[in-house]
Amino acid sequence: MNEPLITAAKHGLSDPHFITLPHRCQQWLRQVVQSVYGSQFDDFWKGSAATTGRCFQHSPYAVPLANGSQPGDILYKLKGSGGDGHVGIRLPGNLVAENSSVHWDGRDARGTRTLKEFGNFDLIVRLPPPKSLRPRVSNTGVIDKRVATLTTKVV
Repeated sequence: MNEPLITAAKHGLSDPHFITLPHRCQQWLRQVVQSVYGSQFDDFWKGSAATTGRCFQHSPYAVPLANGSQPGDILYKLKGSGGDGHVGIRLPGNLVAENSSVHWDGRDARGTRTLKEFGNFDLIVRLPPPKSLRPRVSNTGVIDKRVATLTTKVV
């Protein structure tokens, strides 16, 4: 279980610096992952969830569907959403954190659904827990205090 990624996903559901517009699931995921890993996985990020998922599909981070998902895994739907696919992060309690039009209330498209509501996915990506957590500076110049707090517990 990737606790830092789970914590970052929960944080990304309410932090105003994370994308709130609907149909931006891949952008939201990238912000969450970068808040933990920095630019470590930047070579994988593409324009859509489907395209990014296909990049991860042949990486050492892809997990066979038969193995099942666990909290902290990234779940990709490579089809649907007009061909762009969809992506979310599995949380404990069989929840999935995501940016989706399902949650759109005119202000914010971020939220959680149950794993069952999220539906079938085509790809599980399991990133290794980061070796060290250092405070990261966002593109707005603000230090991510959540990561800084985790650093004091880990180091």
